[in-house]
Amino acid sequence: MEKERYEEILGCCACEDKIEKTFSGLTCADKKNIFTRREQDVLARIRESSLRAGALKKEINGDDEHGRRSARLELENLRLMRAELEKERLAAREERMRLLGHL
Repeated sequence: MEKERYEEILGCCACEDKIEKTFSGLTCADKKNIFTRREQDVLARIRESSLRAGALKKEINGDDEHGRRSARLELENLRLMRAELEKERLAAREERMRLLGHL
């Protein structure tokens, strides 16, 4: 009962007065579990490239010389793409931190 009265006065916690008014829809639970759409997309692309890299490594260990050559080339392209995705992931993380008021 007393907890409910406390929440009526302060909301979900006392930190609400520090939240910018533009983000008033975020609760403490929302802030703990938030990933932006941009972050989710980048992380999904990273997972896809990781799965593809695993398949390529199996091809590289195979018997077909032509298949190994093309797999190595594609794996190198995936490594370059992964480096770009990592930059995008960090930028998306920074954007989320700004939205949450940490930066």
